[in-house]
Amino acid sequence: MPSIIWGRHPQEAYENPYEYDAQEQFLREAKALLNDFSLRLDYYTLHYHRNDQSLEKATWMLAIDLVDSLLECANLLGERRHRVAARMFRDAVETIDLLRVLHSGTPRGAAALGRWYQNETIPHRQAREYLQEVEGEQAAQQRKAFYTELSKFTHRTYRALSDSFSLGRDELLVHDSHSMGHLVLPQTIASYLAVLADLTIQASSCLSDCGAVAVKEIQHSWLSSLESHTVPRRFMMRLQT
Repeated sequence: MPSIIWGRHPQEAYENPYEYDAQEQFLREAKALLNDFSLRLDYYTLHYHRNDQSLEKATWMLAIDLVDSLLECANLLGERRHRVAARMFRDAVETIDLLRVLHSGTPRGAAALGRWYQNETIPHRQAREYLQEVEGEQAAQQRKAFYTELSKFTHRTYRALSDSFSLGRDELLVHDSHSMGHLVLPQTIASYLAVLADLTIQASSCLSDCGAVAVKEIQHSWLSSLESHTVPRRFMMRLQT
C-alpha cells in the first residue's frame, strides 16, 4: 500500500505536518516511480534526428524534461530545499498542459507544435482554452486557479515567501537559513510534498495519455514503486475549524 501522502490535500498536510515516516516513504516511492519513468523514456535516446519536427519527438523531449523536473523536486524536498522546488511546480503544470494541447488533434495543437519548434512560447492560456472546449468552463477555471496559485511561488508573493520564515522572540521574523540552525518549518515541507504527489499523479496520467510511456508500462512502474505496507499515521488528523 502506498504512502498516505499520495492524494493528501496540501492544506490538511500543512495542518498535520509531523508524519515524518510517511513523508520518507512517499519520497522513496516517488523517486522510484520517477526513476522508472526516466529509464523508460531513455529508451528513445539516439532515436530522433536533430531536424525532426514530429509530434513524437516533441512529446519525448517534453516528457523527459517533465519527469526530470519532478525528480529534482523530490530530491530538493528531501533535502528540505523547498524554495527551489516550489518554483518548479508551475513549470511542471505548464509542461503537462502543453503536452495535452499538442496531442489535442486539433488545428490549435498543430499550430502550437509548429510554433514550439520555431522556439516560440505557447501561453498557458491556450491550454485553458482547449480544456474549456473539451471539459467545460468550470474545468478551465479550476485549472486557471491552480496555475495561479503555483505562479505565486515563481513570483515570490508575500504568502509564498512567508513559507521561508518562522517567528522568533516577540513574533519577529527569522529566515530558515538563519545561522542558529536548520529552521525549515515542517508545515512547509509537508504541504509541498502533497503538491508534489499531486503533480506526479498528473504527470503519470499525461505520459500515458500522450503515449510517451505505454499504459502497461505506467502500471508496472506504479506497482513496482509503491511499497507493500503503508506507514501508519503517528498522529490523529487535526483540522482547523
